[in-house]
Amino acid sequence: MVARIRIVAVGKVKESYLLEGVGEYAKRLGPFCKLELIEIKDMGLEKEAKAFERYLGAGTYMLDVGGREFSSEEFAKFIKKHDRELTFIIGSAEGIDESIKKRASAISFSKMTFTHDMCRLFLIEQIYRAHMINANRQYHR
Repeated sequence: MVARIRIVAVGKVKESYLLEGVGEYAKRLGPFCKLELIEIKDMGLEKEAKAFERYLGAGTYMLDVGGREFSSEEFAKFIKKHDRELTFIIGSAEGIDESIKKRASAISFSKMTFTHDMCRLFLIEQIYRAHMINANRQYHR
């Protein structure tokens, strides 16, 4: 099972209900992995791409509407196969620069568009759900 998961996202979550959700799932993930939440400033696609570059590697995936879609069970298998480190990149409302798109694989929650703040909560909840599925816990039904 993955030892460290990093979520690198543009901007700060402003809505209190989203902050509470992210905090709750981060707490729940504590026994399963080391979770790192990194926020970079909203500074335009090119500058954001420069900031994202330091997090690129074999286990780096970006959230993008054109990416691969998973069921929760498929995502659990995806999480399980990464044994050391996973990094997820969430761009701004403007998206992610093409230079990063060429260097990181993409995953998608849906063909629908969501705010990048909501995507942060959705991602962390799905990571938690994946751990529950992989541990045969009752959370996922």
